[in-house]
Amino acid sequence: EPTPGTILAAYTVLAANKQGTTVAIARVVMQGVDTGCPKLTPLAGTGAPVATVARKNPDPENFPIRVCEAIVNAGMQVAGSQQRLPGPPQRAGALTVIGDSGCKPSDQDGCTLGSKGWPFQQIARSAAATRPDLVLHMGDYNYRGTPGHVMIGGEKQAVYDAGDNTGSVSCQLAGPYHGQNSQGSADPDRWNNWWLDFFQPAAELLAAAPWVVARGNHELCSRAGPGWFFLLDPGSDIKGVETGQPLCPAAESARPLLFDAPYRLDLPGLSVVVLDSANACDQGDLHKVHFEEQFKQIQQLLAQAPDKALLTLVSHRPLWAVDKADDTTAPGNTDPTGAYAIIDQTLQQAYHSYPLPRPVDLVLSGHMHRFQAIGFARGTKKPYPDQLVVGTSGVSLAHNHPSKPFSFPIDGLTGTGFGLSEFGYMALSPSKKHGWKGTLRDPSGKKLASCEGGRGAKKTGPCSPEK
Repeated sequence: EPTPGTILAAYTVLAANKQGTTVAIARVVMQGVDTGCPKLTPLAGTGAPVATVARKNPDPENFPIRVCEAIVNAGMQVAGSQQRLPGPPQRAGALTVIGDSGCKPSDQDGCTLGSKGWPFQQIARSAAATRPDLVLHMGDYNYRGTPGHVMIGGEKQAVYDAGDNTGSVSCQLAGPYHGQNSQGSADPDRWNNWWLDFFQPAAELLAAAPWVVARGNHELCSRAGPGWFFLLDPGSDIKGVETGQPLCPAAESARPLLFDAPYRLDLPGLSVVVLDSANACDQGDLHKVHFEEQFKQIQQLLAQAPDKALLTLVSHRPLWAVDKADDTTAPGNTDPTGAYAIIDQTLQQAYHSYPLPRPVDLVLSGHMHRFQAIGFARGTKKPYPDQLVVGTSGVSLAHNHPSKPFSFPIDGLTGTGFGLSEFGYMALSPSKKHGWKGTLRDPSGKKLASCEGGRGAKKTGPCSPEK
């Protein structure tokens, strides 16, 4: 075990402040719950040191660490060490998009660091070598520490997962629920799993650029939520940050769920709205009213976004995605053959209740453990954004359904797309006239697919595979 005061991780997340501008929050994870918080010194060599303050520790027994943070205006270094922290991005021309990066030990070579079965470290190194301006993670960071079932009081219980873990019945559960962090649980959320699944393999990419982080369903309060809100969530009690640091409610309470409010990050040429869709069931209408309120807030955020920026919505669960139809598929949402279905009905119902007031150019998501791209015909009365699903950065891959390029009826429009079941990440860049270009790359950096979209795009399907 590391000695008290050892620096375990250092990284920067972007957040919104109460004035509506974007701030960079540098965080340092140190061994020991009573370790003093360090000062940060500017990398440029000039300027005063910046003091850091401790975040609230939700469970010192299972998180024997201290997380210290400060708002920074430039690249910094932890005083007395060689540990560097990225500052706020000066441009947003080169973006790295990753998602679903954790590991399932039973499926993936025992989750050996650097193995072919779990290539997240290689992906992180390959992406870091491209020197991105910004990293966007689509959620699901911690798999090894989030089992589907847990022993509680000597009995095996299914963990609440907003419908993904126990079928549609879970989509009707409002609380209380069974979770890893319930009283008497034999397997609560722990720092060690976060270290092994995320912070250790991601170290080089964490040092390369600031991050925009989305919450996945594996970061629900019933799963790795305590660690998410302690380590990664942009909420902070630092003066001026838009939202304070949340803490997960008790699983035994009548309202055990916690939802982050949407927020907007404005960067040069890019505006990103982040939606917490962790609790959005693929089938059913659990929390539909809540997500309607989320989209109502997103309407306001988009109305205030800069006119010339590429407008991007980040949501762990996709707004539109096609999968193989099964017993959890909502009725009436299949293609004419009945073989495939549109998933994520809760988000779509909320979207229909509060349609976006101006065109969003791109939706970025994960969740599906594969890559999928869907585009819509241009010039329609309902301009729908392109949808990219990048859930390929570590966890065992799902089968690709449909296996060939496809067209699919979505809300009276025709969505055209294709998918791949290959490990990798997306290198993405904004282009002129609200456009974007991207390249899907494998862990070594080899090109898997080329993508282009936005309002001025000439083709409907945004991506095509490399031949």
